[in-house]
Amino acid sequence: MQINGYSGNLPLSTQVINKYGPANPEQVNKAVDAASDRVDERQQSRELSQAGKRDAAAQIYSANTQQRQIETYLAVASEGEVDSQPSPLENAAELSELKTRNDRAQNIADIASRPERPETDPARPEPYVATYA
Repeated sequence: MQINGYSGNLPLSTQVINKYGPANPEQVNKAVDAASDRVDERQQSRELSQAGKRDAAAQIYSANTQQRQIETYLAVASEGEVDSQPSPLENAAELSELKTRNDRAQNIADIASRPERPETDPARPEPYVATYA
C-alpha cells in the first residue's frame, strides 16, 4: 500500500501511522494486514491472468503447428494436390482485397455517372471606379 510518493521505503505500519495518525497497535495491524491481503490478491490475479494468456497462446501455437503438419503430410501423400481450407488470416486478407476492389469499382461508377462540368468563362475582375466626394 503506497500512502505517498516519498514514504515508499518505509514499513507499511509506519506509512499507516503517518497517514492516519497515532492509533492503537491492533488497528494498525488490521490496516497493514488488509493492505497486504489486497496486494497479494492483485498479484495472484495478475499471475493467473498471465498464465491463462500463456496457456491460450501455447494452445493456438500447438493447433497451428498441428494443422501445418497435417497439411504437409497430405501434400506429400497426394503429391501436392491438397485442397486445404484457407486460414482465418487468409480469409480476412481476401475479404479486404475484395472490398478494396468493390470500392474502386463503385468510385469509377460514381465518377462516370456525374455530369460533366459546363464550360464557363474564367472569372474576370471588375474595373475599380474611384469616386471622390
